[in-house]
Amino acid sequence: MATLPPGGLVLITGANGYIAGVTVQKLLDLGYSVRGTVRSVEKHKWMLSHYGPNFSLIEVPEMSADNAFDKAVEGVDGIAHIASMVEFNPDPHAIIPGAIKSAVTILEAAAKEPKVKSVVYTSSQAACVMLEPGKPYAITPGSWNDASLKLAWEPSEEQTFGRGIINYMAAKTGAEQASFKWVDEHKPHFTFNSVVPNCNFGTVIAPTHTGFPTSAGLVKLLFYGNTMGAGLIPPEWYVDVEDSALLHVAALTQPDVKNERIFAFGERFTWNQILGLFRKFCPDRTFLKDIEEPPADRGTVTNERAAELLKRLGKPNGFSTLEEGIQKAVKSIVAVEGLELPKSELEKQAEQMVLQAK
Repeated sequence: MATLPPGGLVLITGANGYIAGVTVQKLLDLGYSVRGTVRSVEKHKWMLSHYGPNFSLIEVPEMSADNAFDKAVEGVDGIAHIASMVEFNPDPHAIIPGAIKSAVTILEAAAKEPKVKSVVYTSSQAACVMLEPGKPYAITPGSWNDASLKLAWEPSEEQTFGRGIINYMAAKTGAEQASFKWVDEHKPHFTFNSVVPNCNFGTVIAPTHTGFPTSAGLVKLLFYGNTMGAGLIPPEWYVDVEDSALLHVAALTQPDVKNERIFAFGERFTWNQILGLFRKFCPDRTFLKDIEEPPADRGTVTNERAAELLKRLGKPNGFSTLEEGIQKAVKSIVAVEGLELPKSELEKQAEQMVLQAK
C-alpha cells in the first residue's frame, strides 16, 4: 500500500521553480492533486491554467516566518519541500538561519495536520561534500559537508561570489541536518525522506513564464556561447530533472522508503561533453570549440537505491543518460527561440560579466 493515497493532495513548495515544476507535472500525470506555494499568487496565476483543474495555488510570502506553512498544509496528504533560497549571499546571516528555519517550520506544520502521510525535503550535493576538481571523493548516506558550515561562520570581510557559494552549501547542509534531527527527536506521524540531487539538466516545463532557471539556465547560456556555467560549476554529476521529480514521487509514495537520503546522481559530465552533444543534435549550427575546464570528476555515489526506485516507477534503465537529458534541454531551448523570456538571476549575472569585460 502506498504511503501517499492514490489521488491524494500533495503540497509542493516553490511550485514555480525548476525541479518543483517538473514534480508538479509528474504528480498530476499520476492522478494526484497538487497545491503549490508561491510568494505571490497574483504573479503566478498563469500556473492555474497551465496545470489545470487539479492544481491550486497558495501564497507563502516568507518561508522562514513563524507558522509560515500552517495554512498551506491543511488537508494535504503529502508534502514536497522543494523551495530553496538559491542565492549566493556573502553574508551567512542572510541565508543560513532562514533556510534552516523554513525546513523545520514545514515539519512543525505537517505535525499539526493529521492527514499528512509523508514529507520529502529537497537537498543538494552541496550538503554532502566540498568538491575539489579532480580529487576523489565518496558520497554515502553519512556524508555531510560540515566543512562548509565551519567556513561559513568563520569571521571574514570577504564579499565575493565564492563566499556566497560556501554559504549556500552551508545552508543546504544545515537545513537537511536540522530536518533529520527534528524527525528523530519528535517522532512524527508521517514518514520523512530527502532527495539529494546534483546538477539538474533536461526539460523546462514553462519557459515562456519561468525562463530557464538555475542549472537549466547554465545549459542555455552555453548553447549560445556563454561559458559562465563552466566557470561556476566544475565537471561533476548530472541528473535528468525528470528523474529528480520521480524520486520525489518515490519518497512520497513508496511505503518502504523511510528516513532515507535518496541520491539523484545520474552520471558524470563535462561541459565539453555537453558541447559535443549540442553539435550532434544541431549539426546546422556553430557552437564553441572545446573549452578549457578543470579535471573530470572522480567521485563515487551510492545511487543504487535511487536507480532501483526509478525502475520501480517505470524506467527500466534507471537514470537517464547525459545524452537523453541534454537532448531534452536542447528541445526546450529551441522551442522558445526568438521569444522574449524572463531572465534567471544567473543569466542576469552573465550579462553583467560580459558588460564588465568590455
